[in-house]
Formats: sequence, structure tokens, C-alpha cells
Amino acid sequence: MSRRPSAVIGIVLGALALALFAPASLPVPAIRPAGAATASLDLARAAAFLRANQQPDGGFETAGFPGFETPDAVLALAEAAQATSSWNTASGRAAVAAAVHDGRSPLDYVDDLAETTTSAGQAAKLIVLVAAPLGLPPATFDPQGDAATDLVARMDAGRNVNGSFGPPGTLNATLYAAIAHPLIGRSVPPATQSLILAAQQANGGWSFSGDATGGEIDVDTTGLALQALAAAGVDPHTSAVRRAVAFLASNQLATGGWPAFDAEDPNATAVAVLGLTAVGEKVDTCWPGAGGVLAARQAADGHVAGPNDAFGVNTFATSQAVQAAGRRWLPVSRRPAYCPDDGYRLVAADGGVFAVRAPYFGSMGGVRVNRPMVWMATTPGGQGYWLVASDGGVFAFGDAHFAGSTGGLPLNQPIVGMAATPSGGGYWLVARDGGVFAFGDARYLGSTGALTLNKPVTGIGPTPSGRGYWLVAADGGVFAFGDARFLGSSAPTGALTSVVGIRAGRRADGYVYADAEGRAVSQGAGSSAPSERLPLNAPIVGISG
Repeated sequence: MSRRPSAVIGIVLGALALALFAPASLPVPAIRPAGAATASLDLARAAAFLRANQQPDGGFETAGFPGFETPDAVLALAEAAQATSSWNTASGRAAVAAAVHDGRSPLDYVDDLAETTTSAGQAAKLIVLVAAPLGLPPATFDPQGDAATDLVARMDAGRNVNGSFGPPGTLNATLYAAIAHPLIGRSVPPATQSLILAAQQANGGWSFSGDATGGEIDVDTTGLALQALAAAGVDPHTSAVRRAVAFLASNQLATGGWPAFDAEDPNATAVAVLGLTAVGEKVDTCWPGAGGVLAARQAADGHVAGPNDAFGVNTFATSQAVQAAGRRWLPVSRRPAYCPDDGYRLVAADGGVFAVRAPYFGSMGGVRVNRPMVWMATTPGGQGYWLVASDGGVFAFGDAHFAGSTGGLPLNQPIVGMAATPSGGGYWLVARDGGVFAFGDARYLGSTGALTLNKPVTGIGPTPSGRGYWLVAADGGVFAFGDARFLGSSAPTGALTSVVGIRAGRRADGYVYADAEGRAVSQGAGSSAPSERLPLNAPIVGISG
């Protein structure tokens, strides 16, 4: 996978990106619960740092790129001034107006910026970060009371036939425009939504340029894209969103933060938190370590330290950290909060499905089949699942699609497990000897078919990226392939003696396996084991999210 350029180039690109975005809006988001994930960040000290770095023109362009830092600093000052969980435009506007340097406030700076910008992206960004949260009409934006600027018209002027906004190669302009639309009482144009979805890379993320053929690890753009998709009303259970969540899961660092240029970065971490919140992820409870990362980076002077401090401390990281800490305004659109690991399903040998805090879409219980069921796999959005029988026959429910099977083929050993790819476009079947069969977009990455095993293989579980998988044996022995990492097993302890399968935790640093009695244990940091014990007519043969 390629990484984004260098830190210096990244700052320049970020500046250009910001120059491409701008804020707008009318309706104020309703109730915004304060985010506990970064609640320990001292917002008052952060705001004091911002005010201490205000420039004579009223703005905060400490990095020297006009229009880059000030819109985010404005929102941060307004966020830090909120006294309750509901957003108050008056208190936010008052806090911004009170920050004065040489007789000029940030409102003077953004007013002048709006009058001179011709960028659709910058206009959209001003709508999202300044006009809407401060209760200033975006179509007649005029904080100074001298000459009104129609930010909506300027954003619309940059709309292209294909649904993008701004010049080619600048996806962020389109993303901010999408986020701005519900704030001005509009729906995101279908062409814009389609363009954003089409720009998703194979790895599940988005890049600054919007090139779907690349493989950049661009957490900032991916977090912004999730906010844009939420603004467009995209179902958070769709494959595109779940692949993006898996991308963020696989790139979350052991510290709990996210990287830019291969180092933990507060900007990337803040935007990741906002993006995950937008699509309904409970960052506070479901994402290990994410909670304290930004607070841990706060220095004595209130600023949030980042790797770019080596080039001179600017306000950008602190502003975005405050936005992610409060989360009262951003994300402007958000899906109902849930935690995918809260629920799971178990399947019994007779094809009966037990859904625990998860949707039920049907089963093979009571249906005559050639061979007993041995496993189940869930689609990426959790709105469907497959059951597989010992002869490799596959049965699809909900939004699961049939992509092939080994039913009717001669097998050395019976099929014992199944796992779906992150896209939901394919799956793996695994046999008792560890032989692996790939269907759809699943890739064969190795097997234990030629090895002598202490106990037979009983299941397979993919990594969040889909570029690796684990096989688990009946004694809890684990075998890793592709980008899967071996993180230990229960084989030496005998904690479980009849393991039937394995599934990955939220990140690639954990997995859960279950036994025939419905007990489950977790291994590694990114997993949690279910504890329910269920009344069974037949032994449990599978566990799935």
C-alpha cells in the first residue's frame, strides 16, 4: 500500500484542500451528546491556546496558508463554549466574536475570506464550520455587515455534471459540499453520492485525489467521506460503509489513534472519530484506546501535539481535536449509535439460528437437507448470512448472495467452516483437514491441508482487511495466513475442549472462538466474548457477528 507524500507536502495539500471547502447552513442539529471518547481533553485550555495564537488579522493562519486553519479554529472556539449537550448558536457566536486581536475577530477574517473566495469547496467548508454552527445565514453571509456573500451560490457554481464539486483531483471539496447540503435543507444529489461511492478504494478507504484505483492509507479523507455518506443518508450497514469501517479498524494503531505519514496523528485521529460517529459507531465503548489518545497529546499550553509540530506548531490539530472531543456540532449527520460487537448469532447442526441482539433472517431449521449445517457467516452490513453444510452446500439469507459451493464435489474431508470477505462478494469454505476453498472475490492464501494436525480444523475467520484468515482446530490451536497474526490460543490451557469456530474481533489484533455448548473465549486486544448460555436442541456449530 502506498502512503501519502511527505509531511510538508501533506500540509500543503491540506491547505489546498481547505481552500477548496467552505461552510453553510440553516437548520441547527438537534441534541448532540458530548463525546466521552475524548471527554478528558481540556477544552478550555485548548481554546486558550487558540486565542493566544490569533493573528493581527483576526484569523489563525499560523502555518501561512490563507483559509487553512481559521474555519476549524472558529468551530473549535464555538465548541469549547457549549455549556450543555445541545448546540447553542448564540453562545458559539459570542465566544468567536470575543476573540479579538488588534481590533479584529475571527468573524472579520472569515467575512473577508468569503468575499474573496471563488472556490466551491471553500464555500462549502465555511457553511459547515462557520455559518451553520454560528447561526449566520449562508446565502447572505455577512458577519461584518458590509457586503453579503452567497456561499450557497458559490458552492453550486462549482458543481460539475458528474456530481463532483470543484476541480478534478480534489475529493474533499465534494465531501464538504455533501456535508453542507442537509444544513441548507437539501438532499445530497444522487450523482454526488454515487461519485463518492465510486471513489472508494479496494482497501475500503478514500484518497485525497479521489482515485479509486490507488491504495493510499488516507485516514483523514476516509473519515470525511463517512461523514459525507451519513449526510447523504447512506445506510451504515451497506458494504461500502462497513468496508470503510474495516479500513479504519485495520489501520488503528496500538495506541488507539490513527496515522498519517506512518505516525500517530491527532488530525487523522480526530477525523476518524468523527467519521465513525457519523455512521453510528460507539467510539467510546467499541474502539479500544481511541478515547484517551487526543487528551494524552495535550501539552501544558493547551495545544494538542502532533508530528507536524517539528515544522512549527499550528492551530489545526488542536482545533480538530476539540471538534472530536465535543462532537456536539460535528458530525452534522449521524446514524443511530450501535456497537457491532454487541450482537452475534449462533447456528445449530439442524440449521436453527439463534440471534442474540442481532437481526434474524431465517434458518434451515425444519427443512430437510442432504448434510447437517456446520457453520454460518454474516454479510458485511449484518443484514444477511450464509449457512453451510458439511458437504459444502451453501444457503443464503437476507442480503447474502450465493457465489458457489463444493456441494456435489468429492472432498477429502467434510467442510467444517465458512467466512465472508469484507465486501460480501465472496467467501471461504474450510474442510476438516484445513483445506481452503475460495469463492467470489475471496482469495486463497494458504491452508493446513498438507499438514499433520493434533486435532482437526473446525473453523476459519478472516481479518478485517480480507487479506488474511485464521484457521482454528478443535483444541483451540490457531493457524494464521495472509495478513493474519498469531496472537495465542487456548490449546495449551484446555479452556475449551470442543472448539467449533473462530471469528475476528473489531481489529486484526483479536479473535473469538466458541465451543459446542455455546461458550466463547476471546484472544487478543480487539475482541470480546459473548457470555450468554442458550437452551439448545442441537450442539452449536458456529458463531458469527
